[in-house]
Amino acid sequence: MSDRTTHDRRLQLRHLRVGWIALLAFAALGTTLEALHGFKVAWYLGVMTESRRLLFTLAHAHGAGLGLVNLALAAVCPSLPRPLSGTASASLVAGTWLVPGGFFLGGLFIHGADPGLGALLVPPGALLVLFALALTVRACFEPRQR
Repeated sequence: MSDRTTHDRRLQLRHLRVGWIALLAFAALGTTLEALHGFKVAWYLGVMTESRRLLFTLAHAHGAGLGLVNLALAAVCPSLPRPLSGTASASLVAGTWLVPGGFFLGGLFIHGADPGLGALLVPPGALLVLFALALTVRACFEPRQR
């Protein structure tokens, strides 16, 4: 196996694992949220917890979406004209956990209508995801390397 093939395979496996774990975790969160809604749990559905409900929904949606982004990257990684950088891969993985994690923690510890301090994880996580996407776009337009 060439160095490029080994590198691509390693990153492909990383993003397959992260993608499927994220999908499992955030689908389970979504199922839990549906159960809380179905059983009319006041901690989740109360008038004073609207912020919590919104933040948990954002955690579920962003986590599942970023899981799919990881799976998409795993699928195309070997086809990129230039090898995906380890920095892009690590940034996407970190962002995959920081964005939904920040929403979840922000909703877990709400203060009135305001999210908890965990929400401070969302902006750096979003920047990491954007950085990873920009590096991936760059790898799409680079001349093919062998």
